[in-house]
Amino acid sequence: MEKRSSSSEATIGELSRRGTVALEGTSASARLDSEVLLGHLLAKSRTQLLVYCDEKVSDEVASRFGELVERRRLGEPIAHITGEREFWGLSFRVVPGVLVPRPESELLIEEALVFAAGQKRLRFLDLGVGSGCLSIALITELTRRGVDVEGVGIDLSPEALAVAARNAELHGVVDRLKLAQSDWFGGIDNQTPPFDLIIANPPYIDPNESVPVELSFEPRGALFAEERGLKDARLILEQSGEWLRRDGMILCEVGAGKRQLLKPILRNLEARYHISLLGDDSPHDRFTVLRLIRR
Repeated sequence: MEKRSSSSEATIGELSRRGTVALEGTSASARLDSEVLLGHLLAKSRTQLLVYCDEKVSDEVASRFGELVERRRLGEPIAHITGEREFWGLSFRVVPGVLVPRPESELLIEEALVFAAGQKRLRFLDLGVGSGCLSIALITELTRRGVDVEGVGIDLSPEALAVAARNAELHGVVDRLKLAQSDWFGGIDNQTPPFDLIIANPPYIDPNESVPVELSFEPRGALFAEERGLKDARLILEQSGEWLRRDGMILCEVGAGKRQLLKPILRNLEARYHISLLGDDSPHDRFTVLRLIRR
């Protein structure tokens, strides 16, 4: 961000506008990014930034804000800069080695809540728990609704499991979420009773696919999969039957542009599951979640 030679202190509003201008060429949400970064630096909400827009800030604060904006201009995700990300109205801690929660993944929570309606108890398995956002949001919401809920979160990354544990502690759900290191179903005890629900957010990007620069800051293993992005999703769907109760449900995020590629995989599952494709129904197929209910 351009630095001003004047020694006069800038206002909060001026800094926010400078950040927006600096990010317009690289971010589709330049104003939002600028406000989030400034709010993080000043410990103020976006609403407070507007209320106190005429308040002066020191040159030191302006300089630190410029450094944050420059990091964002170079593609670093906002969540990595601030160390947190909101998901389902909750704040989650994130680090560069863990996938940043995406707003579209809230569809898994919405569908899980529909499935859980009227149930008094629910056991679920979260494959690829990452930051813990899916598990923790689901536990928080179901507990609020009076459901006795407990989950198992699986991840191959020790760093992800450590972050998930911190977030579980932050949101007070440690006693309801068991975390384990495993490659999908590999570390689950064979004596474990079938789950009511399995949620999964596996890697689903084709390694040959071009991606936004900000994804270069995220763990490659959580993003890319062979078989044009569907290897991990295929393994999960093919192996999940023995871990799911009858009438139980699987929700698996598979990303964009995959519906045609999924057809051979889903064809082999039709005898065991009722299958639905959720998410974006436009011809461009920008986002897809698979919903499978065991027959």
